[in-house]
Amino acid sequence: MIWRKVREAANFRRYSLRVKLLIMFVILSILPIALIQTISYNLSRYYLEKKINMLTDINLFHIETSIESNISSYEETAYRIAVDNSVIHDMEMFNTGNDFEKAASISKIRDDFVSYALARDEIRAITFVNEELKSAFYDKRNNSAYNSLWDCFDIAEKRKIYSKIMESNSIVILPTSSIFTPAGKEFAFHIGLRVRNLKTREELGIIILSVDERHLESICNIEQSQTGSNNKVNIYSFVIDNNGKIISFQDERYIGTYIQEYMYQGSRYAKINPLGFIIRQIPQLVGKNVIINDTPIKGTDWRVITIVDKDSMFYEVNILRDVTLAISILVILISVTLIILFTNRFHESVQCIVNGMKAAKKGDFGVRIMLATQDELAFIGNEFNEMVARINKLVIDIKQKSVYIYEISNKRREAELKALVAQVNPHFLYNTLDCINWMALRKEEYEISNMLSNLAQILRYSIGNVNKQVEINNEIEWLKKYIYLQQVRFNNSFVLTLDIDEALLECKIYKLLLQPLVENAIIHGFKGFDSGRELYIGMERQPENKLRITVGDNGAGIPQDKLEQILKQELEDNIGISNVWNRLKIYYGEEAGLDVMSEEGKGTRVILTIPLVN
Repeated sequence: MIWRKVREAANFRRYSLRVKLLIMFVILSILPIALIQTISYNLSRYYLEKKINMLTDINLFHIETSIESNISSYEETAYRIAVDNSVIHDMEMFNTGNDFEKAASISKIRDDFVSYALARDEIRAITFVNEELKSAFYDKRNNSAYNSLWDCFDIAEKRKIYSKIMESNSIVILPTSSIFTPAGKEFAFHIGLRVRNLKTREELGIIILSVDERHLESICNIEQSQTGSNNKVNIYSFVIDNNGKIISFQDERYIGTYIQEYMYQGSRYAKINPLGFIIRQIPQLVGKNVIINDTPIKGTDWRVITIVDKDSMFYEVNILRDVTLAISILVILISVTLIILFTNRFHESVQCIVNGMKAAKKGDFGVRIMLATQDELAFIGNEFNEMVARINKLVIDIKQKSVYIYEISNKRREAELKALVAQVNPHFLYNTLDCINWMALRKEEYEISNMLSNLAQILRYSIGNVNKQVEINNEIEWLKKYIYLQQVRFNNSFVLTLDIDEALLECKIYKLLLQPLVENAIIHGFKGFDSGRELYIGMERQPENKLRITVGDNGAGIPQDKLEQILKQELEDNIGISNVWNRLKIYYGEEAGLDVMSEEGKGTRVILTIPLVN
């Protein structure tokens, strides 16, 4: 019952003219408008998103470059300290001197570190630590004897840090750590380097440069200018290491923690995507759609993660979409109203025409449609009246035409049967060539016999399925026979050179793929030459499992203007290259490539690049 009602509702013919006009309006106007709007909106989003990704990559590159530059500067500062003889002397005094000398050396080391620390505003402190884990330091924000940057670690952590730096022959970058100061909680990351006396090879200890984390955060998130709240593009970046530890972040509560920790916050989303959970701690990104990109920082185990607010990027596009949608709905409502008003006055005339057609359908050919109007509907009524009067004559004509069509169909079938009978069986051709071959052998015409044998094999090979893949060895053998016949035809005016890696002979290519290129080289390339020509066929394996095939000649070459037309597929008479290119596209799609290189008077090379099939 339901299916029958659905079929009745889908029957377009049962609806009135008014309904049909409305349906046609929807199909011809509303749907195209909606389709065009959807396509244009999606295309706008697609290209805008591509630009967003490009801008994000550029932003990531600038951040990466800036951080690498800063890290290099810190490394240079650390190395300069490590080779400063004055500093080395003070460190040795700190390690081996008496109490008075140690106290004096602490003051000297601090004075030594001042100039290095003041060279960069973001260098918070420089600390020297000896094997006993005692430290001498300079801290821009701490004038007390307590080293808040080193003494905040417990003994085990100090020993671990000291050992890690001492075991390394280069700079060691330590994660961000928290520092408690009278002004509040602060964060810094550290650059560590082993220090030794280069003359005596004596190990002195380590130096640690402590850099303010806010400088790293400022590099990642440059202040964005804006002309209005809706015109701002929200782009945020932060740094994590390969273990998932947060090195720098806008919200300091999460610095020093691990992303994996947020898999156990009780939130189902956090368990699925802990990185997404962290991102949504940025107030400007709450409830927003975002694009996430990341890049490693060379020389460290850090990664910069950049988040772009898609909603802010697509704000104008969404506004345009909403305005267009509102205007489209308004236009559609007005159009529907006008159509309804316009069709009302045709209702009676249409109903009269419909009634007359129903009567004629039942066989009442005496029915006449009489309308008081003089519009198109009245013309239809008059034509209908004439049509009814001519029905009998038309039926007779149709019967006569049916007989004529039947006779023509019989004649066509007879012609097709005759054509089928006239077709030559390929086996007849093979047998005939074989017979002629034996006759040539009896008369000791061995060259003719060889040509006939090759011709028979060429015919047998080429008649089979052209879309079949064959081993390269078989294809090359067939080409040799084909080229042999062409050499005989052209009085051995050219020679064949094969340069094929034997490891490729069992790989497969599509049958007769190279024949048009070989024929082009012989027919067009060697035209006008009697001798001294060379046909070259080479095959070699390329990276990414590709096969490179080269068909070349040292013939006439191709003029530059004609070569450009060939490369643009504009030359209609170049059937050979066009044939090969079309087959390549069908067989291999975008993985195939075709290039033509030619110089007039020196020859032509056609290079095919296709996937290697073992």
